[in-house]
Amino acid sequence: MQLDMFADKRMKILYALSFMRGGIAQVWAKNETNVILSYTSTFATLTELLSSIERTFGDPDRERTARAQLHALKMTAA
Repeated sequence: MQLDMFADKRMKILYALSFMRGGIAQVWAKNETNVILSYTSTFATLTELLSSIERTFGDPDRERTARAQLHALKMTAA
């Protein structure tokens, strides 16, 4: 992304949201877009938006995933 090409932080956030398509992510993005367009968003920066996306759609059990990945690595390294 050419983040320096946007007029303001709000436009950067809207641009990032435009790539969220399909399923619950699209619904979530549409809701966030509507909030931003009504000037009531809690996201002041793109970083805040990305953190929210990670919290909402990221791995809910990172510890378990890491253990499974280490186990798989151990099994293939032997």
